[in-house]
Amino acid sequence: MPDMVPFDGEAAEMAVGFLQRTPFASSLHHAPKPEVMDPLPPINKRGGRTVGPDGWRTVYSVVVTEDMCNPLGNLHGGAAATLIDTVTSASNALLGTESFWGPPMLSGVTLTLDMLYYNACPVGTKAKLTVTVEHIGGSLANLRGELTDWETGKRFASGTHVKTWRDLRSKL
Repeated sequence: MPDMVPFDGEAAEMAVGFLQRTPFASSLHHAPKPEVMDPLPPINKRGGRTVGPDGWRTVYSVVVTEDMCNPLGNLHGGAAATLIDTVTSASNALLGTESFWGPPMLSGVTLTLDMLYYNACPVGTKAKLTVTVEHIGGSLANLRGELTDWETGKRFASGTHVKTWRDLRSKL
């Protein structure tokens, strides 16, 4: 797998724009910051992007704030699920082109989001959100998100996210 690179200006702007467009739980959507990503795969002859056998990765940082926590002062499971849903979707959108996972259904629609929780993530923790786009095809994408401690790598939660997409341009 190639070395990861910092999000370039255009990719960072697109990811942040995607994250901030959702009104639901806006503080959660504004929290992740794009850090590094694998180089974008080139556009293939069908107009899409093909990820390699190890997938395509992005990394975001997030600091856990009180409004993300349960009464015990730890990241709420629903907040963790929202963060993973959001960053996997934003990363998937980065692979889109005009004719492949593009507008108006940018990033597609969730079919499933399955979460696992391992350890408490206390308020104030700087966490790493690592996304792997494991597969992206003509209508399905398989995504994985890992929430870990930025310094130690201790796992807090992980999620698998399956999305679907249809080219709706001819329907508009």
